[in-house]
Amino acid sequence: MATQPKNTGLPTIRKGSQGLHSAYCQNLLNARMFGMTSLWVDGMFGANTDARVRRFQGSNGLVADGVVGPLTWAALEAGPPAINRRPNLTPEVQVPVTGGI
Repeated sequence: MATQPKNTGLPTIRKGSQGLHSAYCQNLLNARMFGMTSLWVDGMFGANTDARVRRFQGSNGLVADGVVGPLTWAALEAGPPAINRRPNLTPEVQVPVTGGI
């Protein structure tokens, strides 16, 4: 059983989540999942993002449950190269649904 990392400061997100943290997750998945069609970075955690998260989790020894919590965030940011340019906005900020970031 994996140990819980220190609080990443990032929220737990899953299918149905929306906003900048979902967009950040999509960007990280695009950076980490080489050789796959890129996800549309729209901040909407839908079926495609869920499937990609599960695939990433399974290939990194994590429980493939589609939930991006501390362990998945840590694996996504770990790299190489390490990425931690996180959104620094309040939950009230919304990503427009008209296009990608």
